[in-house]
Amino acid sequence: MSNYIIAILCVIIFPSTSFSQTTLIPDPSFEQALIEANIDTNGLNGNILNSDAEGVITLNIFNKNITSLEGIEAFVDLKYLYCYFNNIQYLDVQNNLELEVLDIEDNSIEELDISNNINLKQVYISNNLLDELDITNNVELELLSCNLNNISELDVSNNLNLEVLWCYSNNLSELNFTNNVLLESLFCGENNITNLDISNNSLLQSISCAGNNLQTLNVSNCLDLKYLDASGNNLNTLDISSNWFLKRLLCNNNNISDLELSTAEDLLLFYASGNLLTEIDLSNNPELKYVHLDGNNLTSVDMRNAENSEISDFNATSNPNMTCLFVDDMEADFLSEWEIDAATTFVETNEQCNALNVKEEVEVPVIAFNMYPNPATNLLNIGIGNNAGNFEIYNTNGQSVITKSLNKGLNEIDISSMSSGIYVIKVQFDNQIIVKKLIVN
Repeated sequence: MSNYIIAILCVIIFPSTSFSQTTLIPDPSFEQALIEANIDTNGLNGNILNSDAEGVITLNIFNKNITSLEGIEAFVDLKYLYCYFNNIQYLDVQNNLELEVLDIEDNSIEELDISNNINLKQVYISNNLLDELDITNNVELELLSCNLNNISELDVSNNLNLEVLWCYSNNLSELNFTNNVLLESLFCGENNITNLDISNNSLLQSISCAGNNLQTLNVSNCLDLKYLDASGNNLNTLDISSNWFLKRLLCNNNNISDLELSTAEDLLLFYASGNLLTEIDLSNNPELKYVHLDGNNLTSVDMRNAENSEISDFNATSNPNMTCLFVDDMEADFLSEWEIDAATTFVETNEQCNALNVKEEVEVPVIAFNMYPNPATNLLNIGIGNNAGNFEIYNTNGQSVITKSLNKGLNEIDISSMSSGIYVIKVQFDNQIIVKKLIVN
């Protein structure tokens, strides 16, 4: 057979074999990323040698300005694909059957079919443009992060190994976790969920369901719960008496009027702003560092947990009826950093609090009376009207501390021997009796 005929036969018989030695990579940014990773060895020419792609187990091509991953099908042995922070619009992983981890967060993907990828264990697809997601075939899935999409339905009934589900900021109206008994972390906030049944999920340690339409939430079976964010719902009650290991509790902007925290001794952060709380007792929570109670109907707060100095952030403003804030040491310097209303006073005892509620009384019309400054430090000035009189200062235990006569006009009283605190002063002159509260710094 002539050489010419042999050459013709080679062209006819082997063109597909020659072509199959490479796979097209139409996105130059994708190919450049492969070159930089020392994977693509034949240069920036719009394709990759299949021999270069085969055998690659891990591919890190994040933040490379890639718009298409066409050609990824050549990576038949790929197990770990990280391509987040790009602008990928097209992705087909049907041929990547060995995939175990897929991270394509922060892209522009509108559709994703992972039905063939039955070995997937971790899927990160948050912040894309997905309207739907089918994971019914991904029975090995342990972690799913699909936040910040527009997914309206999510069936996790087949994902029995699921431990972590993050699906916040979608368009979900319901979720069923009955079969997901291994679930440890659930973030499903900023959806339209009205009912959240987690009675079968006793292993949950973290729950965020903020920004839904929940009217009830039962976490009594979640005995290992450490983090709970139920802010921005319509809860009237919240029972955490079974959650002994709770460290962070956020329940802002609900309708909660009563909250018992005595069993949560490890509580580190407590945010309950914008509720209907009237009283709160945090004396059994010595680990607290962050407390927000602003915008309630509080009349008193008990912070006598013997660890007030550990508080880094305290806010109880916008509680106009709160007279007393119980603390370990009302003279502690760090209390100046705590945010409270002008009407609120730091106290240590119930007697001091009761003294704050003593009504200032005048039995007959005042002819002339003046007392300043208040609060006072070393000196107290009392001015009275036409005749002489007398006064007496009582501590919060009802004991007389100072008794003296008053001359007509201005009287300067030395109170430097008095301890800091709250006192009641009784002044008598011109057949008048005046009762005033006095704060000594």
